[in-house]
Amino acid sequence: MNYDKEKIEKIRKCVNEKGLEWVIAAMVDGSVGYHSHSSAENLLKHVLADQFWVCERTTAIYRGDASEEILHDIRCFEALERVEPETVKRIVEFVKKTSNLDVIQSWTFSAMYPTLMS
Repeated sequence: MNYDKEKIEKIRKCVNEKGLEWVIAAMVDGSVGYHSHSSAENLLKHVLADQFWVCERTTAIYRGDASEEILHDIRCFEALERVEPETVKRIVEFVKKTSNLDVIQSWTFSAMYPTLMS
């Protein structure tokens, strides 16, 4: 795919500093229903390996640039963390608990996420 190396390094740095689960939670929260834990993790791993991976959200909003999608979610989650750190901790723990859902459960979770976390 040849993502921008600088973007990949920013994402990698965030994973190293905040943790994989934090970045996955940022993506789930930022996608407001597009991503489940597993789809966010798949997207993240492919981008970090500079491999093509795309979803409807990536195409529609980020012109196919999944690295920009992830960075946007990270920036928004960091902003939330500055004002509501406990909310971010709660979201990370909640999303982490959904990591073992099967496909149908993951789809259900992602469809419910926008109202589930309200």
